[in-house]
Amino acid sequence: GQGRAPIFKAIYALVKNRNTAMMTAVMIGFSMIKFMKNSLESYMLLRQFEPMVMRKFFTCLSLIISCMVAEDNTLYILHTNNTNGALENCYCPDHPYGAIEKRSVFINTFIKENPNTIIVDAGDFFSVTKRPFLDSLIIDAYISLPYDAVLAGDQELSRENLSQYTKKLNHPLLVANLTDHDELGLKRNVIIKRGGYRVGIIGIVHPSVFRFYPEEIKERIELENSEETIRTFINDFSDSVDVIIALTHQGHDKDVLLAESISGLDIIVGSHSQTKLDSGDVVNENLIVQAGKEGYHVGIIRIQFDDDKKIISKSAKIKTMTLDMPDDPYIMKLINSYEQETGHINRNKLKHQNPK
Repeated sequence: GQGRAPIFKAIYALVKNRNTAMMTAVMIGFSMIKFMKNSLESYMLLRQFEPMVMRKFFTCLSLIISCMVAEDNTLYILHTNNTNGALENCYCPDHPYGAIEKRSVFINTFIKENPNTIIVDAGDFFSVTKRPFLDSLIIDAYISLPYDAVLAGDQELSRENLSQYTKKLNHPLLVANLTDHDELGLKRNVIIKRGGYRVGIIGIVHPSVFRFYPEEIKERIELENSEETIRTFINDFSDSVDVIIALTHQGHDKDVLLAESISGLDIIVGSHSQTKLDSGDVVNENLIVQAGKEGYHVGIIRIQFDDDKKIISKSAKIKTMTLDMPDDPYIMKLINSYEQETGHINRNKLKHQNPK
């Protein structure tokens, strides 16, 4: 009924932040114990309360505590891929979505509400064509975002001066099966500790993604067998981590084949094919996800554990960066600097700003 609405709104406001819920539950619990044990007069006073009111009170308290405990056993993974140099939306009528300018606000807000969150990107964040100034701004944008691990895709590895960009990054840039990853400042894998859980993340790139590149680029990039690279990682780290995630740059079809052939993986965060998987695909107990292209979407994975840190459920969904979402002021400054430096302003944007 309508009378219950304020109660449940209050509960939601409390449990939205786990720390607030914990503090509230503890304070209420201690207050009640002190109140009930204080004296016989307190007991008699308690009896005077309407039974229905007391039942509602204890129901609220139990809901707060149960939500707090459930959130303790939850880990979130936010994932992106194939940003393709899109700092802002294209103002295209057929897909009016945002990009990094919306993503930045969404991710930072999500982390505040859900501290047990890991952020990853599966590559191709640079522009499709070589645009050095835009790529430098993309690096600045990614530095401002709280990524825990980023995979270098073909659009990054094809850049001759990639090491100049990697030196600026404040988070690990991965490619485990690249033979000269050390020279480029890349890492094979990373272990992230978050909310009491240990998450092992490895990144691989499949040779097929360079199919249409010039021979000089193909010859420069040496890749080891990606499947064997992942197997080695699983064998080395499966006993010391609670979750194993593979960031892959090979396309959805190959992600499915990978999941079918390997045991021990928990999640595959894909890219390159720019596939939008609304709720992910489950293959051989692997959750396969991918979040489209151009920064239009952010993927959200929710992992729940039992008290022994064993995974009991994995689910995925997509959050679209709609135009009514707020813009990040810093990203908008980067966009303005690009427009001033190059003189290029999207025609659709001009029409949007100056409608006739």
